[in-house]
Amino acid sequence: MTRTTISVSVETRNWLFNLKEPGDSYDDVLRRELINPDRDQD
Repeated sequence: MTRTTISVSVETRNWLFNLKEPGDSYDDVLRRELINPDRDQD
């Protein structure tokens, strides 16, 4: 079994952390941002 470790920069980590809402996983954040990166709603 091969494990791939993706190292993310501090900037990316902070960006993700800022976008993260309670109950969100990072996958949720990424999926939401990638699907609709310009969303400007609450």
